[in-house]
Amino acid sequence: MRDQRRTFLICLLATALALSAAPLLAASSTIAGTINLVAAGNGGKIVDFSSQALDENGQAIPQWQVTNLIDGKYVTGTHTPPDSYGWRSVGVPAADAPQYIVFAFAGEQTRLISRVVVDPTTDDPEFLGRWAKDITIMASTTTPDGPFKTVGQFLLVRRGIKQTFDFPPVEARYVKLEITGNWGSDYCVELGEFEVYEAIVANDELDQLIVRLTALLEDLKRYRDSERYQQVQKSIEAVTTKPEQPAPAANE
Repeated sequence: MRDQRRTFLICLLATALALSAAPLLAASSTIAGTINLVAAGNGGKIVDFSSQALDENGQAIPQWQVTNLIDGKYVTGTHTPPDSYGWRSVGVPAADAPQYIVFAFAGEQTRLISRVVVDPTTDDPEFLGRWAKDITIMASTTTPDGPFKTVGQFLLVRRGIKQTFDFPPVEARYVKLEITGNWGSDYCVELGEFEVYEAIVANDELDQLIVRLTALLEDLKRYRDSERYQQVQKSIEAVTTKPEQPAPAANE
């Protein structure tokens, strides 16, 4: 395992060197940026959604409310923010009745986008089957009600890590996330964080290099997070796995 990690890191470093030496992208090509456009801290907001978890009085449960998707607070293998467990729906999604959330950028401006990053991790363990599995990304340039154009359908891996999905650049004023399936729960569907990134028209070679190296660093961070997640899982298994009982001695 250690040799595999070393090989992976060497490949990434080799890629970084190649980026600085190889010809850069042609003028007017697009690259995914590094600023999350729907983050609440960047002016993003949620303008519509299908449901969110409610208490016995019919009020939203703060730890599971829909705005947790853009608050920048992540659940990890060792830490859950006390006020943000992720988002939980009411009911189970289906292909003909998806759970959905509609996001807008700061000032509800129209932007050119080409990437989303999804973290399925919530406070509930993945073995409950509640984490989101099947998602569709849609874009509208008119109203929060659409019409929406589908830009990609994706399958989330059943692991507590950020997952990146790229698609051809498309203009969007509103981004709709539809969830049509979870990992087997008949109770609800859950999701940790949702991010959207702009497609930058990179005419300047230095800008291209900076963006590509930044993306490489993000890949390194995701790899690190994945390694930490696996280490935590192994520690949990080591603690919870019952030791094998010795076979009873045969009667003489």
